[in-house]
Amino acid sequence: MSLICKTGFHKWDGCFCSNCGKTRDEHHTYTDDCGTCSKCGMTHEELHNWSKDCEKCSKCGKTRTDHHNWLIDCEKCSKCGKIRPEHHQFVNGICKICGQGTFVDERDGKTYKVIKIGHQILMEENLAYKPASGHFWAYEDSDANIFKYGYLYDWETAKSLVPKGWHLPTKAEWETLFKVLGGNAASVYEHAKVGGISGFNGLLGGWRYVHGEFNSLGASGYFWSKTEEDKDHAAYFKLGAYSKHAEFGKGKIGVGMSVRLFRD
Repeated sequence: MSLICKTGFHKWDGCFCSNCGKTRDEHHTYTDDCGTCSKCGMTHEELHNWSKDCEKCSKCGKTRTDHHNWLIDCEKCSKCGKIRPEHHQFVNGICKICGQGTFVDERDGKTYKVIKIGHQILMEENLAYKPASGHFWAYEDSDANIFKYGYLYDWETAKSLVPKGWHLPTKAEWETLFKVLGGNAASVYEHAKVGGISGFNGLLGGWRYVHGEFNSLGASGYFWSKTEEDKDHAAYFKLGAYSKHAEFGKGKIGVGMSVRLFRD
């Protein structure tokens, strides 16, 4: 090491001393590769920007392979949004790889979007089937709310109206979904809300009190499970826009709540 360098007066070229070869933690040069300093070779992979294309850095042009995520949608990367056409493998309207697709309810002809989250396949929309009997309501008796949020059903009706191949989920199935979406109230809400990365599309249809008053449209979504807590209550899964939390609770079986069906 030169005497000049020993006394602390290095001849710095960015992060690199041209006299003695010492490097420092600042002044790196990443012009050719965001992840590797061209002067000293130090790597910082987090400096790349893969947001526009998971396989090509938008800042330096470096490429990598097999980093797209096609698990949610075989034709659209859930991380960068890149599109690749004709990669779904549909069986009866549902892709056997990613679980995305549609289901047509033959009882009324309505088509529902379907999504796969973890190993569970479920509807991406609230049920909007109008049964011949039972207790069900449009929020504030508005057909416009049915179109967006589906019907609110009491628990007995919710259990009775599932089409073939589908079922009202148990509390345990909701808990499995909760774990897959992060396992804590805040992360599950962020993943499950409308526009969340999971695709759950948590429509907040509010609920109806037993005596007839409606509440919380656009603020909360309550989704029945078929798990009975006691003779008067059943378990539900809830998304709350104000608290930005997901949670579980139990509601009176005569209350009107939304229904999301899971595939058998």
